Amino acid sequence: MPAKSKLSAGIEAPDFTVTDANGTEYHLAYFRGKKNVALVFLRYAGCPICQLSLQELKNAYAEFEAKDTQVMAFVQSPASRLLQSGDVNAFPFPIIPDPDEKIYKLYNVGSGGLGALLAPDTLRRGIAATLKGHKQGKMEGNTWQLPGDFIVDKQGILKLARVGKNMGDNLKPRDLLSYL
Repeated sequence: MPAKSKLSAGIEAPDFTVTDANGTEYHLAYFRGKKNVALVFLRYAGCPICQLSLQELKNAYAEFEAKDTQVMAFVQSPASRLLQSGDVNAFPFPIIPDPDEKIYKLYNVGSGGLGALLAPDTLRRGIAATLKGHKQGKMEGNTWQLPGDFIVDKQGILKLARVGKNMGDNLKPRDLLSYL
C-alpha cells in the first residue's frame, strides 16, 4: 500500500505558481478546464533514481499527451545547477527547481529516514538506475526527501495524492497514466 500525502484524492489541488529553470512561469490554475496535470516530486538532479524516473517519464510522454496531461517534475536542485548540467533541456516537460521546498511543503511531500534510504526498493531502483548508465551527481537539498506523485484533473481536483515510502518509490508512468 503506498504512503499517503496529507492531501487526498477528491479534494481541490493546492494552487501554485512556479518558474522552471529556463524562466518559464507555470500557474496550476492555468490548466483548469484545459489539461490534467501530473506532478512528480523527485529528490535532486544528481540522484540516479531521479534521473531514471525522468527518463521513464520522457519515454512515456506521448502517452501523457494522448491523455491531455501536462507533466511537471519537481527537484530540490537550484535552477543554476539544472542549466549548468544541460539536463533541463533534454525533456519535453518542465523540470521545476524547488530548492526551498515550497511546493514540496505545499503538497506535504515530506522526509523519510535512514530506513527509507536503505530500503530494499530504494536499493533495487538505485541498482537499476546505475545499470542504465545514471550516475550519482552532486547531492542537493534534504538528504531524506521522499518522492511523491499527484494527478490533478481538468477541474483542479486531486485524483491521486501519494508520497513514497522510500527514496525509490515513485510510481511508474503506466501507473500514473491509470489515474487519467
